[in-house]
Amino acid sequence: MKYDLAIEGGTLVSGTGQENQNLYIQEGVVARVTTDRLEARQRCDASGLWVLPGMIDGHVHFQDPGDSSREDFVTGSSAAAVGVVTTVIEHTHSHPVRTTRFLQEKIAHLQNRSIVDFGLGAHVWPEDIPQVEELWRAGLQFFKIFTCNTHGVPAILAGRMLELFQSLARFDGLCLVHCEDEFITADNEVSLRKLGRKDYGILSQWRSQEAEQVAANTVALLARLTGAPTIIAHISHPEVLDIVARERQEGTRLWAESCPHYFYLSEEDILKHGPYRKCTPPVRSKAQAEELWQRLAGSEITHISSDHAPSTLAQKAEGEEDMWKGHFGLPGVQTTLSMLLNAVNGGRSSLERVVQLVAETPAQLYRLWPRKGNLQPGADADIVLVDMKGKQTLSNDAMLSRSAWTPYDGVKVQGFPVATYVRGQLVASEGKVVAKPGTGRFLPGPGAED
Repeated sequence: MKYDLAIEGGTLVSGTGQENQNLYIQEGVVARVTTDRLEARQRCDASGLWVLPGMIDGHVHFQDPGDSSREDFVTGSSAAAVGVVTTVIEHTHSHPVRTTRFLQEKIAHLQNRSIVDFGLGAHVWPEDIPQVEELWRAGLQFFKIFTCNTHGVPAILAGRMLELFQSLARFDGLCLVHCEDEFITADNEVSLRKLGRKDYGILSQWRSQEAEQVAANTVALLARLTGAPTIIAHISHPEVLDIVARERQEGTRLWAESCPHYFYLSEEDILKHGPYRKCTPPVRSKAQAEELWQRLAGSEITHISSDHAPSTLAQKAEGEEDMWKGHFGLPGVQTTLSMLLNAVNGGRSSLERVVQLVAETPAQLYRLWPRKGNLQPGADADIVLVDMKGKQTLSNDAMLSRSAWTPYDGVKVQGFPVATYVRGQLVASEGKVVAKPGTGRFLPGPGAED
């Protein structure tokens, strides 16, 4: 038999180990994993490279359809491909999915716009709770829930959240929850505005650690009481991980997502760069970032996403004189794995742990396993090649996102993404996209009805 593609000579990495094996791809699927050299129509020499399953980024905002001034699916998925992300799960605040009709329209709109495979999430307004099962059956991957009024999305407070979680538990619908308590953040804002504050220091006081902890505690308890599968989104400090760990020990179906900026950035960066480091929850102290690194080695952080929430530098500049006016969010889908590979080279993690965080656990959590997240026979041939010795300096000029910048501009990292394959097709090589929009396919969620 002659296979479509052979990736030979590399070191294959899974969450449990590394081994020198060759991959043979047929019709977009991993067909053989062997030390033998077999016949193939096309060969890729991966000697000296590490071969990983493609990254699954479960938390990106590509704003498409919607306000495309900051991102769309073509530019966002291009950045993902170069960043060796082979699957994204997207939801946007500017034009949120709330109905099955709009979900179907969005799927149709995106049919020829993505470089990588993609799933979609929906937002939940309090009045939408009776419709969530219908949306789930239409093919969603998760429901995004806010515990505070943010990005124009209204808060789901505890009473309605109990009702929502009970509904989600009945059909096993996954939710991704932004945890900041509405009452604490609102009171903090009133107090700060009364003082006339608009300096860069307001962010950490407004979106306080206590607000994140209180909301996460409520969400975790409701998840335990109802059995609804729940992800605490973008955890910014260790005390929230303590809440998640406590509930997971009780058997609660609860997962802890964090993002690279909570490890690499700190409050000092906010005070220096202001709106260009404005995200919510905010980055915390250097000591807390260091503790997150320590927790990463264990199982408390279940997975890593980028929370890619781009704004252009011009849009960010609106907050230079008044921090309240600054846009929330940081771009990150192109740099997540580079930052994690750098951490491996710095002794802070291992390649096996990285594969767990960005491939295996997300695939299982979003119920894409075993089709995604691994390199075993039968899996989609979503494959990335990385040079662990390769060095690069991250720069705004290299970013393919429409936002065209990174908070890591000028940062030197070791660990270079060489190539990205989606279902056996090369989509990015050496920092450049080599596939056309439409290469990526829509991935219906687990509740989708035929």
